[in-house]
Amino acid sequence: MRILVNSREMKACDSCTIEHFGVPSLVLMERAALAVVEELLKEPVKRDRCLVVCGLGNNGGDGLAVARLLYQKGSQVTVLWGMKREKATPETLKQYEILCRYGIPVVDTLPEEAFDVIVDAMFGIGLSRPIEGACRKLIEALNERAGYKVAVDIPSGVCADTGQVLGCAFRADLTVTFAYEKVGLLLAPGALYCGRVAAADIGIDENSWQKRRPTAFAPQKGDISRLPRRQVFSNKGSYGRVLVIAGRRNMAGAAYFSGKGAAMTGCGLVKILTTEDNRVILQELFPEAILETWEEQRKEKFLETVAWADVVVAGPGLGTDTAIGMMLKTLLLECDKPLILDADALNLMAREPELWDLRKRKQEEADSQGAPEGKADSPEAYAGAEDGQRACLGPVIVTPHLGEMARLTGSSIPELKEDLPGAALAFAKAQGVICVLKDARTVTALPEGTFYINTSGNNGMATAGAGDVLTGVIASLLAQGAAPKEAAWLGVYLHGLAGDAAAERKGRYSMTASDLIEGIAEITRKEAEHE
Repeated sequence: MRILVNSREMKACDSCTIEHFGVPSLVLMERAALAVVEELLKEPVKRDRCLVVCGLGNNGGDGLAVARLLYQKGSQVTVLWGMKREKATPETLKQYEILCRYGIPVVDTLPEEAFDVIVDAMFGIGLSRPIEGACRKLIEALNERAGYKVAVDIPSGVCADTGQVLGCAFRADLTVTFAYEKVGLLLAPGALYCGRVAAADIGIDENSWQKRRPTAFAPQKGDISRLPRRQVFSNKGSYGRVLVIAGRRNMAGAAYFSGKGAAMTGCGLVKILTTEDNRVILQELFPEAILETWEEQRKEKFLETVAWADVVVAGPGLGTDTAIGMMLKTLLLECDKPLILDADALNLMAREPELWDLRKRKQEEADSQGAPEGKADSPEAYAGAEDGQRACLGPVIVTPHLGEMARLTGSSIPELKEDLPGAALAFAKAQGVICVLKDARTVTALPEGTFYINTSGNNGMATAGAGDVLTGVIASLLAQGAAPKEAAWLGVYLHGLAGDAAAERKGRYSMTASDLIEGIAEITRKEAEHE
């Protein structure tokens, strides 16, 4: 798992390293500059003539040190530093003094000659307002120039916290960031300006967090090993039961993909509750599933069906009529199992937001009665007390895409895109749910304030049914015993890896949700081979 940081966290770690541990700021600056040069040397590009563009802050100081190190590697270096130099930080002024002693030319206007490499060290992670005026014109001019572009820590103009472009931004081929990746480097549109991102160790590590803890993470290679283990002595009951409530008439595919996604991820039993119209279709497509139809169910029978399951999925292709609304209300107020709400279930919740408040009040009543002693965070707290009485409602995971999130929150899609983690975190905290906000970089937010940004997957997954598969994957992990928060982010990660496997096998243009199902099998097979 990779730790991600926002600008405030990074500044706090930097300050702690300097003030608490006594590591001089200039030492960190030298290590940062060396990391930039080392990463640049890995690239198969000419570096005979280099331009380094610097600002007044310590990011500019990093750039001045980069210029000196490139000069010492044999490059012909020019430094563009045209702002009011007397306002530079002490460390940056010191780097400037050193640079002058080496006789490296410093100019205050953009030279007309061509450069092999252009290094951006203008604005670091502290930028919080749009770039305007002469600085904007300079960045636009640099973007039009030929040459290999390198950003120091973050491309100037990209918000470190949200990935938004503040007015304009430097377009890099390589970004060398320090200590930890910044959240904004992973999110659109900022991620499109970064090129290859390398996180370099400059002497800031977990010790610099002191009593604070990271709040943002990104799954990485190796995290797939957290998949629930298969036991030698086991049976279908050992791997959990998933109930999928999905699929109105002409929407059998949504029920199929959710159910099949759950089965292919390893759960032991899948039951689909759907309309009678889908019976024959689903029995032919997915004979392994148990099938029930809601036409034959009353509330008591419905609760028996829910009680059968370890995890319940509701929403894919479900419709939003009155009967479905009553079914959803029953689930929200009486289901003590983990519940995943997707698609039409979220549209119903958007139409009747008071259901959130009803659920929270019921949960508060259950909490006031107390979970079994010593088991507040255990499965028993959800499944029932030792005396057989249900202790509380189960956890809820919601999986909205941006359109559904807009309906749930009343915000526009452009507003949500301004800060995806912020939007997901706010909703998770307000409703007490785990929020999987689906986008090209899906954000999984927990109500306590932690979030995960997923980087697996590709644009071939922008296809009908892909989200339905995801609900099944997450449900399957829950049914096999994964904790809700881990099932959410790990399910998203596995789903993306399955998409990458499908893209490699079939190509992104031709991918369908069925290919994701095959991709899940491929990824889980490879993982099983490493057990």
